[in-house]
Amino acid sequence: MTEKRLESLDLNLLLALHWLLTERNVTAAASRIGISQPAASRALGRLREIFDDPLLVKSGGEMAPTKMAEKIQPAVALAVEKMRDVLKITDSFDPTNQTGRFRIACSDYVGAMVAAAWAKSVSVQVPGLDLDLINLSVDVSRELVSGKIDLVIVPDIGLLNLPAGIDVDQFVRRQILNQEYVCAVRKGHPLAKSNLTLKRYVSTDHILVTPDGAKIGIVDRALEAQGMSRRIAFRTTSFLLALPILQRTDCIITAPQGLLELDRQKLVTFPPPIDVKGYSINGAWHPNWTHDERHKWVRDRLFAELRNQAG
Repeated sequence: MTEKRLESLDLNLLLALHWLLTERNVTAAASRIGISQPAASRALGRLREIFDDPLLVKSGGEMAPTKMAEKIQPAVALAVEKMRDVLKITDSFDPTNQTGRFRIACSDYVGAMVAAAWAKSVSVQVPGLDLDLINLSVDVSRELVSGKIDLVIVPDIGLLNLPAGIDVDQFVRRQILNQEYVCAVRKGHPLAKSNLTLKRYVSTDHILVTPDGAKIGIVDRALEAQGMSRRIAFRTTSFLLALPILQRTDCIITAPQGLLELDRQKLVTFPPPIDVKGYSINGAWHPNWTHDERHKWVRDRLFAELRNQAG
C-alpha cells in the first residue's frame, strides 16, 4: 500500500481487515470489533475495493482467503499488534490482574507436562488466566499465523502443516529442554529385576507411539542398522494411551523421559540397550508476541518450570 493510499485510509479498516482474515466470518469479525454485521460487510466491501481483490470467498459453509489475503495476513496482524503496543506504553504491567486465555498447542504428553508446570508457575500468581491446550493433531497453522495461538511447544516447528508461502523462519523459536529416550516396564514385569540386554530387549513385545501413524520408529531404524528387529505388539498415536497399555501388559516401551515421569511410581526404567538419539523440545510463537509483556511473563515462568521439572 503506497503512502498516498495509507494517508487516505480509515485505519478502522485495518482493524476490520485483521479480524475478517482471522475469523473468516463477517458476523464473528463484527463481534470482535464491536460493530454490527452490516457494518462489517460494508468494511469488507470497501477493503475489496482498496486491494482490488475479493479477499474472502465463499467455500462450502465458510469463507476462504484468497492468495492475496494469505499473503498480507501476517503483516496486517503485526501492524495491529504494533498499534496495541502504542496504547500500552503508559500502562504498568501487573500480572495479578490478568484474565482471559493463553492457548498452547502441543502433543498430549507435553500437554500434561505443561499443565503441571502452569499450575506451579503461572496459576499461583495469576489465577484469572486460563490455559487452553490444543492437540497438534488438528490443523493449527491458520491460528498460529494469525496469532490466535499464543505458543507452540514441539520438537520441530517444521512438523507443523503451515500454509504454502508461510516462512517458518518468521516464527521465534527457543529451546526449552532436552528429552532423552528411556525404556520402561511395569513394576512386577519379568524384566524389572534383570539386566536389560539387547537380546532380551528385542525378544520382548514392544509398544510404539507414532503420532504420525508410521509403522516403525527411531528404535526400529537403529536396530535395522545392526541387522536386528523387534516385535511391535501395540501401536498408538497417543503418548498418554501408551501408559495404561504398559501397565496392563508385559510389553516394554522406549519413550521420551518426560512421558515416563508422568507414571514413574508404577514403572521400572532402564537406559536403552541401543543408541537412540534424544531431541530438544522447543517453544515457538508469532513474532507479534515477542515483546508483549503478558506473553513474555508467562513464557519466562513456564519455560523455567518445565526445565525444573526435567531436573
